[in-house]
Amino acid sequence: MNEVIQSTIRKIETRYSGKPDDEIIQDIRKGYHAGESLFYLLFGRYAEMLHVIFGKQAKSSMDFDDFILELDIRLFKDDCRAIRRYQSEKSSFKTYLSTIARNLLYDLREKELPVLDVDALDTVLNNHYNGDEVISLVEEINTYPNKDSRYVLLKTIEGYKSKEIAIMLTSRRHEDGTLDKNEELKPSYIDTLRSRALKTIRKHIFGTNKLSVCKDITSVSVRYNMDVDEFSMPESPIMADQSMDAPMMNVETLFMSAGMFISNIMNLYDQMMEE
Repeated sequence: MNEVIQSTIRKIETRYSGKPDDEIIQDIRKGYHAGESLFYLLFGRYAEMLHVIFGKQAKSSMDFDDFILELDIRLFKDDCRAIRRYQSEKSSFKTYLSTIARNLLYDLREKELPVLDVDALDTVLNNHYNGDEVISLVEEINTYPNKDSRYVLLKTIEGYKSKEIAIMLTSRRHEDGTLDKNEELKPSYIDTLRSRALKTIRKHIFGTNKLSVCKDITSVSVRYNMDVDEFSMPESPIMADQSMDAPMMNVETLFMSAGMFISNIMNLYDQMMEE
């Protein structure tokens, strides 16, 4: 797990460590901090078990982080429907989760990189004025033709910093023979790949007209600052049309309701709008 995830788990550990699974699951069913609760179960309580399952079943080219990203988003889908269907009288949650994880790994065998489930975003983004645009961003990431750029975007969603992504992509390129063994990719190259990809995606979503509507509106979504591992609000004020009925969440609320990965997708959307 990267440092952002580890830091987040440390921050919420005291809130959940004494709670049994059934109590946390009840919170998820009630919609009480569902994203944060699910995040804790996957990364705080059952990460070791998921690592073991992954090690036994995953193909060698698959990253654990890609698997856990897909697992988190799928479990969040349809208001955490898979969690709601769990029945404690039939099995422990650990057994139930391990079955879901194994089935997901089976589904992912043929995929080189995960395909993010856009349906899982509907619940949290349905009432946001830019929700359709964020879903379009995810759809574009899923089909982005440049593998390196798509890898960078996915790792950004997973919480990795450019320096970390550069090391991982260098190793990946060395293994497939597309980068000389004596060469190493720099963080600035990662930043360039991300920036170019976001500019291209923005054009696909909005056309060639330079987002004139977005020039006058500062994005309402807020940031998770991955460099300092803390939540922060954007510096500029929100200037969205006040007649819109879009609810505005601060980033900590978004994390608690939808989880870190969806918060990071919103952050990536903000970056796209600024490119």
